[in-house]
Amino acid sequence: MQLRACLFLMLGALLARGAAAEPPEATRFLGQLAGQWMMQGSVLGKPVRYRATGRWVLNGAWLELSMVDLGRPPQYEAQLYLGYDGKAHDYIGHWLDRFGAAGSRVVATGERHERTLVLNFPYAEGAFRDTLTLAADSASATLLIEAAKPDGSWSSFASYRMQRVAAGAHAARAPQ
Repeated sequence: MQLRACLFLMLGALLARGAAAEPPEATRFLGQLAGQWMMQGSVLGKPVRYRATGRWVLNGAWLELSMVDLGRPPQYEAQLYLGYDGKAHDYIGHWLDRFGAAGSRVVATGERHERTLVLNFPYAEGAFRDTLTLAADSASATLLIEAAKPDGSWSSFASYRMQRVAAGAHAARAPQ
């Protein structure tokens, strides 16, 4: 009888541990950005190409999307940190780039609707809005970055098409 009770307790503990190990939907969504990507698009109307790597950092608290342009030498590089606040039930975004701390003072909050995450950055000089949409097969995505105009309308600041690539497919072309 004691052996049976002990087995039930162990089974219960294992099942509870397995249930706790299942990542929440927010984490699964962000996790789809993990891996290697090529990004093509435009910034202020000029064509750009980046390689990007998505990976979990800081004990899985943040998904870091690290981007470096393919120019030699690279003209731009950035890290976008994405996380989910389970208490507030919203997403958090933070851009850090080679332009320094002054442009990185603002943290975004956002919501996800199905496969689209919208992050709002309330910069003092004017708000920005990032809209990330993942394809159903997680092999591609789009990222639209818009800037608020004084009249409340939005204009395109940057637009990217992201395509997943094999882990070593572009490593040889990575900027030095």
